[in-house]
Amino acid sequence: MKYTLCFLKKDDEVLMLLRAKEPNKGKWNGVGGKIEHEETPVENCKREVLEETGLQLKNQIFKGMIALNGIECIYVFASNDFEGNILPSDEGILEWKKIDWILSSKGVVENIPFFIEDVIDFTSEPKVYDCSYSDSGELTEIQVKLFQPL
Repeated sequence: MKYTLCFLKKDDEVLMLLRAKEPNKGKWNGVGGKIEHEETPVENCKREVLEETGLQLKNQIFKGMIALNGIECIYVFASNDFEGNILPSDEGILEWKKIDWILSSKGVVENIPFFIEDVIDFTSEPKVYDCSYSDSGELTEIQVKLFQPL
């Protein structure tokens, strides 16, 4: 099963979602979701951003993948090119958050501070962020390597 995660940037802020549903219920995250059958990651990213925020992506940049215990499963995108107005979301509460807040908040999904600055740097190359978790679900290690397309 594959997913997308998108981080929308405006000036020095990123649009974050306080998730109302699992996984990561009660934590701040980017927006995205499960890729549907016959949907590409780019199509999914655009659809999920529109459904969850009301914003329409004009352009998004592929920033790599998140791997969970060695399995690449989340396509990561970033955008500062979108239009529309933020609408209420069934997925949770949407708010623009300063980068410094994202880096220091205990309310953010725990792996995000390790890669958010790189992801919203539109000049950086796509990478794989391999997040290792213990049996109890604790983040134990993150390894970063350049994304190598097939």
